[in-house]
Amino acid sequence: MKDLLQRDLGSSLLSIAVILGWLGLFLVFLRVLSISIKRILEAIFKKP
Repeated sequence: MKDLLQRDLGSSLLSIAVILGWLGLFLVFLRVLSISIKRILEAIFKKP
């Protein structure tokens, strides 16, 4: 924990921001994928 506090604050904040950014992109991708799958399944099962 001491190492983390002694490091440069800017680099720590930057790495946290990068991690949060990738996590956000991943969540958006999952959301788009789930909506697409839902629409495809609705189209398949509403034909009859």
